[in-house]
Amino acid sequence: MVLPFDLKRVLLGILVGGALGFGYQRWVGCRTGACPLTATPLRAITYGVVVSLFFTLAGCSKNPSSSSKTTSQPAQKEPTMSVSNVIHLTAGAFEKVKGQDKPVIIDFWAPWCGPCRMQGPILDQVSIQMGDRALVTKVNVDEEPALAAPFGVQAIPTLVILKGGKVVQRFTGVQQAETLVKALEAAGA
Repeated sequence: MVLPFDLKRVLLGILVGGALGFGYQRWVGCRTGACPLTATPLRAITYGVVVSLFFTLAGCSKNPSSSSKTTSQPAQKEPTMSVSNVIHLTAGAFEKVKGQDKPVIIDFWAPWCGPCRMQGPILDQVSIQMGDRALVTKVNVDEEPALAAPFGVQAIPTLVILKGGKVVQRFTGVQQAETLVKALEAAGA
């Protein structure tokens, strides 16, 4: 029979919780008898056991074989169908990218920016959908402030679409993948 929890861990949790409950009632607990949880040793032990069971069961593995010392096979990652091709731009690579014939989208972002972190997975989707028809790039404004200055980036995320080195369209704030794909297709992707 396979249990959904480790029985030894649960029994140890009950023992420790009961002992802690009793110890708390004995040395720290209620002296007036008005506290409902620690007024008597039995209540304190019960309270300690219930709390320890909660923590013990929350920490137990759902798969009992995962807690065993021997593993038969390492976990295998599921294969992914497609890979994002988002390019992280630096000053050195920027000149090569901005002069491309195909449209280029640049996401000006920073790691501390919550909306920028939301925009990241959306850009991955755009990259996958566009494939080789457009370049999807990112610029960390903290690491490359000189790249953001010529575009007048004052808020992030700011997304700029270039074609032949010229700004075709500009977005500020989080944009959905459909909006960005349509804009890149309108720019000639």
